[in-house]
Amino acid sequence: MVDSKSIYQHITRIGSHTLSVLILGIICWGCSSNTSTETSQPEAEPAAQSENNSADIKPEKTVEITLTLSDAEGFKEILAKQNGKVVLVDFWATWCVPCIKNFHHTVEWNQKYADQGLSVISVSMDESDEETQQAVLKFLEKEDAQFTNVLATAADDQDPMDTFGIDGGALPHYRIYDRTGKLIKKFSFADPDKLFTQEDIETAIQEALKQKPE
Repeated sequence: MVDSKSIYQHITRIGSHTLSVLILGIICWGCSSNTSTETSQPEAEPAAQSENNSADIKPEKTVEITLTLSDAEGFKEILAKQNGKVVLVDFWATWCVPCIKNFHHTVEWNQKYADQGLSVISVSMDESDEETQQAVLKFLEKEDAQFTNVLATAADDQDPMDTFGIDGGALPHYRIYDRTGKLIKKFSFADPDKLFTQEDIETAIQEALKQKPE
């Protein structure tokens, strides 16, 4: 016959063991849950860091954009160095609204026709003080003007508009020289009866490029 006291002690031991297992399971589950949460959080940080790094990456300029001060005689020397190429000269100024509006065409023509023998020169007719020079250069950098850039100067009390031969001092003013250095086309706003478009200039560039050097 089984002693009732022994049965009670046996049941008590089983209950204690079950309770211990249950408590241990809860503790392990809590540790596992915390560990999972802690290890999952840092995974998002590299992605955010990567996005920030990508935002800081900017394309580098392939050519340094510079600005050279030159009078009319120095400009002739610059032109002479382009012998064998068709040359487009864009006379402009930061205060000239149509100059600023259409300058991107000059940049595009340089990119489009350089391989065919086009050389582009921009000549700013702005004042030559230090502050204005910085403003001109900043604009050229913004437009990515990767060609020869000149700021017109003149000795004594002479006006660069006169020494560079800008008709009526009207801007914008464009000139196209053939491969021998001869002026073959001029686009000027001085004569309101001879208005022109950017398409007219590009057509003249194309025609000049077709003429191969003898």
